[in-house]
Amino acid sequence: MKILKRFGSASGLWTKDAAGSSEKIYVFDGTANDTVYVFPRMREFTLFSATRKAARIKLPYPWVGTGHLVYDGHLYYIRQQGPSFQVIKFNLANKTVVDSSVFPAEEQIPVFGLSPSTYIEVSADEEGLWAIYATKEDEKNMCLAKLDPASLDIEQMWDTPCPRENAEGAFVVCGALHVVYNTRLPSRARVQCVFDVSGTLAPEDASLAYFPKRYGSHASLKYSPHERQIYAWDDGYQIIYRMEMKKKLEV
Repeated sequence: MKILKRFGSASGLWTKDAAGSSEKIYVFDGTANDTVYVFPRMREFTLFSATRKAARIKLPYPWVGTGHLVYDGHLYYIRQQGPSFQVIKFNLANKTVVDSSVFPAEEQIPVFGLSPSTYIEVSADEEGLWAIYATKEDEKNMCLAKLDPASLDIEQMWDTPCPRENAEGAFVVCGALHVVYNTRLPSRARVQCVFDVSGTLAPEDASLAYFPKRYGSHASLKYSPHERQIYAWDDGYQIIYRMEMKKKLEV
C-alpha cells in the first residue's frame, strides 16, 4: 500500500491506461462531471498544486459513477440516459467518440450497495474488458459480462454468487471477479467473494484478502494488468496497492 496524495472530493477515480500504452494519469473528480484531468506522468500528479495546472479533457457527455476505464488509448465511460446506460468509447488522442452502445440490461440498479452512483463498473484484466453490473431481476447479486473492446458488444454474461449488499467495489484479475466489502460505517475493506468464469479457481482456494486500514471507504478500485497493482480512491486520497500473483492451478 502506498498513499500518493489527497486530491479532489470524497468520491472519484484515478488510473493509468490499463493496457500499459501510456504513463499518463487520468483523474475523474466526483461521480458526475464532464471534465477529466490529465497529468503526463506520476511525478507531475504527485507534485500537483494550484500553481501547476493539469491538462483537461472536456467530454461530449457527462459521466455517472466511478466505473470508467482507460484502455489502449481509449476512455470507456458510463453515461446515463433516463433509465438506461450507455458505454461511450472515446479516443483520447483526437478527442472524439469512436462508438457508443446502450448496455443490454433492463432495470439496472447500483452494482455496489455502498456506492449508489455506480451502475456499471468497466474493468480490464489479462483477458480483456469486463462489465460488472446488477439488475432488479436478481437484485441480491452482481452480474458479469465480457465486453468486446472494439465493438462494445457483449460476448458472454454470467450471474455471480457475489452479493451487492455492503459491496464497495470490484475488479477482475485473470478472469476472476473479486468483490470488496465494507460496512455502512467505514471499517476495514476485504475481498469476500471471488467468482472465476473458467471454474479453475475454486471459491475455497481464492485469496480473501483484507486491505490495510485507511481513511474511509473505497470509491473506486482500478486494477492494472500491465503493472499488477490497483489504483484506489479512498475518501479523497489516492492510493496504490501492489499485488503478488501466482498461477491458478489447473483442475
